Amino acid sequence: MSLLQILPALILWSVVVTRIVGLKFGWKPGILTAMLPVSIGSTLNIDPVYLAVDAVLGNRNILNLVVHIVLGLGMTELSRLIVAATGASNARWRLLVLAGIALSVVQTVLLLISETPGSATNFTDIFASIPTIGWYQGLFFAWIGLITGYTGIECLRRDRTGETASFRVGFDITAVSCLVGVLAVAVKLLLVAQEAAGTESSVSNIVYAGYRTLVALTLIGFAVGFALPAYHRIRLQRAERRRIRSALMRLQPTVSRLVGTDAGQRAREGAALSLRPRASRNQLYRWVIFIDDIRVQHPGLLSADEIELVDNIEARIAHSGPISAQAQ
Repeated sequence: MSLLQILPALILWSVVVTRIVGLKFGWKPGILTAMLPVSIGSTLNIDPVYLAVDAVLGNRNILNLVVHIVLGLGMTELSRLIVAATGASNARWRLLVLAGIALSVVQTVLLLISETPGSATNFTDIFASIPTIGWYQGLFFAWIGLITGYTGIECLRRDRTGETASFRVGFDITAVSCLVGVLAVAVKLLLVAQEAAGTESSVSNIVYAGYRTLVALTLIGFAVGFALPAYHRIRLQRAERRRIRSALMRLQPTVSRLVGTDAGQRAREGAALSLRPRASRNQLYRWVIFIDDIRVQHPGLLSADEIELVDNIEARIAHSGPISAQAQ
């Protein structure tokens, strides 16, 4: 089962790292605030990690409660961000938050009043026969089921008008992942009920393996669904940087020549111009403005080819905002 635990955690962390790197390129935090706790919770739930950390906490499975709360809060925040992206009202989400807070408090009380000695990676198998633990497990998975079910429905109901292909596919994958998550919750609740009633059957291990698989598919689906728009955005940014670099290289001979003139020296001081061809939009704008200032005041300093080049670059900027048109 280790692979079914490790692989989703690795993929989730790759999304987190991508978002953190994206912050340096002007990305908004977006799903980072939600994916971070989900990634932490998934990592803590890996069997060797769980056993090591819970041993530090006293071998009482307190870490199980920590994982529940971290995952629950992360999934709730993720739901808020996803629902907000669909344009749906967040009124129902607020009810989920209140329910989540109440369930967190109840779960904490139920675990603390129960005897759960010895770290157990399969917590349900070992302790679900204890009534308070049966309720403890059932409430947590019911909470997750409500979150994923609500989020999946809102994703499917969203208005797809104006969505890019990557955004549409990513959101559809997220919606399907939510519904798979609901199925995983249903299977887990069945296992909890069997353990609580003492009616474990010979197929319980198969059902448990199916549950683990569904959880892995849910988390991987989330990661892929969120990664697709990010990957598309990275491609756009790289294409834009290439176009900016190309435009700067074509403008550099003109800028270098004009800087050597008296008019260019005066314009350079006013524009705080740098001749270093950094592949930034701001640098390109400065160069274009510098050339335009000279063209207005001293049109004879520019050749017809140079004027045409600047006009073409300005047209691209005006057409797409950034120099690269946004591929839809």
